[in-house]
Amino acid sequence: MSTVSDSVLGAGRLVFDGVGGLTTVVERMHETIARHPLPFSRPPEQATRGHGLIAAGVYESIRTVNGWARDGFALGVGPLLRRLDDPSEPPSARREALVSVLNGVYGDHLDATGNPLAIPMSFRADGRSVQPQPQRLATALPNATPHVLILIHGLCLSDRWQAEDGQGLGSRLREEADFTPLTLRYNTGRHISTNGRELAGKLEALLAHWPVEVESLTLIGHSMGGLVARSAGGYGSEAGHAWPGKLRSLVCLGSPHHGAPLEKSGNVLAAALRLSQYTDPLGLLGRIRSAGIKDLRYGNLCDEDWHGRDPDALAGDSRRPLPLLPGVKTCFAAATLAREDSNPRLDLIGDGLVRTPSALGQHADERRRLRVPPEHRHVFHGLGHLELIGSPIVHQKLVEWLS
Repeated sequence: MSTVSDSVLGAGRLVFDGVGGLTTVVERMHETIARHPLPFSRPPEQATRGHGLIAAGVYESIRTVNGWARDGFALGVGPLLRRLDDPSEPPSARREALVSVLNGVYGDHLDATGNPLAIPMSFRADGRSVQPQPQRLATALPNATPHVLILIHGLCLSDRWQAEDGQGLGSRLREEADFTPLTLRYNTGRHISTNGRELAGKLEALLAHWPVEVESLTLIGHSMGGLVARSAGGYGSEAGHAWPGKLRSLVCLGSPHHGAPLEKSGNVLAAALRLSQYTDPLGLLGRIRSAGIKDLRYGNLCDEDWHGRDPDALAGDSRRPLPLLPGVKTCFAAATLAREDSNPRLDLIGDGLVRTPSALGQHADERRRLRVPPEHRHVFHGLGHLELIGSPIVHQKLVEWLS
């Protein structure tokens, strides 16, 4: 559980990391202008060399002082802040939402640098972490049923799907279909395949220690959450786990199975900035998008889809097709901002972040097409991407599918 001291210390470290990154951007721009004040001009070589030595020393001094300040901040402020922590007090929804956004944008960096703001993957019940251990599960879930439901949030979002009045999706499915709902909290800035592999292992432990004999497992993923669930299914089957044999249903709400246009545009912009020596340093700012965001360009689900590749290159779709798990009832829900009585072609605009064909698994390439029966596909008109989470009409459709 993230504490106040973790949040402050993590935010401080992120600020110092930002100063270091900004120093690099300014240094590279300074160097470019010094070497080429105007396009095609060539300053005297001696002057350029001397200027470069002086500037390099200045920027190195800035980095050194920034590093000292970062270490001093952690050593001096950390012990004082930890005295204020109250382990019994759960973090506020607002703080969790902010940390979730930071993880979505910079999560891979937070994870790689050991920043306390990095969200560790965990199952949660009623906003509290649940460890997949027999005694802890029995204590946290005294009324556990044989039907396990896992709700998986999307990019930059929190796992708090439950409405404040207790009438959220998990509560409704518990009442109407005898599910025991858990949410998954995770760092959405990491690679989708990294989260998928870890989720596969945690599901294996969860079902092995469930308080009662498990009859069925259902996964519901919103946006990126649906891709993480599919990735977990692939890795769980590959590892010979037992839980895929218990998986009865997989529902994806607005998941970009074949990519999202916003990340594709971001990739083009970042590549365009690299075309000129004058704008290339600014491209560093665009390239700090997290690995999870970059995976959404085409919907990467496996390590092979990104490993050993330049994530910022203008490259085509090179994913390894990952088929749907056999014997699992798979349902795809898409949203479109277009009204139901509008031109059917407007359905293609999607929900503002994900186009309808991508959310329904449709693709021109036969190998990548995800074949879901028509009765297990649905398009909700007049809804945006985030409205798929809390809309009563969406909940009603899920109850129909899962009951």
